[in-house]
Amino acid sequence: MRAQCGFIREGRRRRRRVSFAPIPGACVLGGPLYRGLRFVVRALVRTLFRLSVAGIERLPRTGPAVLVANHTSWLDPIVLPLALPRKPGFLAMEELWKMPVVGFVMRAYGHLAIPLHRGAVDATALRRALGVLKEGALLIVFPEGGISPDGRLRPFHRGAALLAARAGAPLVPVAISGTRDALPLTRVVPRLRPITIRIGAPIPVTGTAREDLVRAGEEAAQQIQTLLGETPEGAAST
Repeated sequence: MRAQCGFIREGRRRRRRVSFAPIPGACVLGGPLYRGLRFVVRALVRTLFRLSVAGIERLPRTGPAVLVANHTSWLDPIVLPLALPRKPGFLAMEELWKMPVVGFVMRAYGHLAIPLHRGAVDATALRRALGVLKEGALLIVFPEGGISPDGRLRPFHRGAALLAARAGAPLVPVAISGTRDALPLTRVVPRLRPITIRIGAPIPVTGTAREDLVRAGEEAAQQIQTLLGETPEGAAST
């Protein structure tokens, strides 16, 4: 079992699923180190991609919140944390942990970076995500379940709303535009295109019943479509 910057790979080799667990005292990006690197990377992104953020005042200053965002590019989980005033947790596809450089950053980010196994309900990831919310952190979720191949907003899974309900946290819609143009699925090297992040109004999730979760997800999707300048189509949650 081999450590990688404070992390070990768990599970049997024959399993395709990959997860990482932090080792106490290891080199994790936190505190002054995280703030310093974030300042440098944010300045670089703002310069190269003209990153702009609107609606930051809508985020709770303290306590948990589940940020639900549209997902059109591999850049989304990299750029969105740079727009937030405090270090967030996030659920992201486990493929990111297998990418050069990006995988190292994900492992070094610490326990707030949670790999999500697609194709089935990932109980381990959801349990870790709930723990992050109970710590009072922001949590980024891409509720479409993957990158939209055509850029259109797809139906939301109910997991994000369920996490918010169980943690007593609001859903906060986030619209990301420009990342698909900067790094579409057909490219490896990003293009220098402007990226904008718009934050919507928090949505309370009143219960864990299916209709409560669907209602919250649909309201979040409608806000995102409006923030993107699209006509809301009433995409249903799944």
